[in-house]
Amino acid sequence: MLVTYEGIVIARREVGDNSCFIDILTDEQGIVEAAAHGAKKLNSSILSSAGLFSYSIFCLNKTGLRYTVNSAKPKYSFHALGSDIEKLALASYFAQAMRYCTPSEQNQLEHGADSPVRFLAAALYEIMSAEQTGRTLSGIKSAFELRYSAMLGFSPDLVACENCGNYDCENGMIFLPDKALLLCADCFNPEYGGERTALLPDTLSAMRQIIFSPADRFFKFRITGNAEKQLSAVCESYFLSRAERCFPALNYYNTLVRNRREI
Repeated sequence: MLVTYEGIVIARREVGDNSCFIDILTDEQGIVEAAAHGAKKLNSSILSSAGLFSYSIFCLNKTGLRYTVNSAKPKYSFHALGSDIEKLALASYFAQAMRYCTPSEQNQLEHGADSPVRFLAAALYEIMSAEQTGRTLSGIKSAFELRYSAMLGFSPDLVACENCGNYDCENGMIFLPDKALLLCADCFNPEYGGERTALLPDTLSAMRQIIFSPADRFFKFRITGNAEKQLSAVCESYFLSRAERCFPALNYYNTLVRNRREI
């Protein structure tokens, strides 16, 4: 049986001299593992489509629970990510996160959910074009982590103070990641022993935009300085606590960032 899915290759495993297995992120079936026979031959019609981060329309031959790539038509190329090691590491982190968190053989668009394929494509595009847009990799990473947490059903309540309903507070707003909510400083109990972060105004503004903006707007914010550092720490910690694991590509990316700052 032939089936057609639009998707992005988020993992690849080499098999022999000419073939490989690829994991394709799709909206209709989650993660699909498919054999790509002859994909490494220079004259292969699926050479470019079987590459990591390839965004293509795949025609797959399904036999039982096994898939084989019959043909593929490239839709967009993210090949330029490979020219920058930091960008490649960040893109690999996004791919590893989505591979781990996305089930196989399960429709990802139920109940009006955002398209995971378009979400990842937008994230990869933002990484690739960061110099042109003026957005930082740190900001892109934070937007991915917080928005993806929301897509997975772990959206924090950032509308207002959970207790009094104030949207803002002169004395500041405090984020409680374990409870996924906000409290204003006036309502916060100083004896609370859990994790908490007193958010800078720019940090909270960025978090609200990431969560509440339409799919084509949540990456489009500007943040710098201490607010950018705080946003990065809060979003990374929040996502990893929900995923309940870390990712090798994230560790490598953070190492690259630390080394760059020390130079």
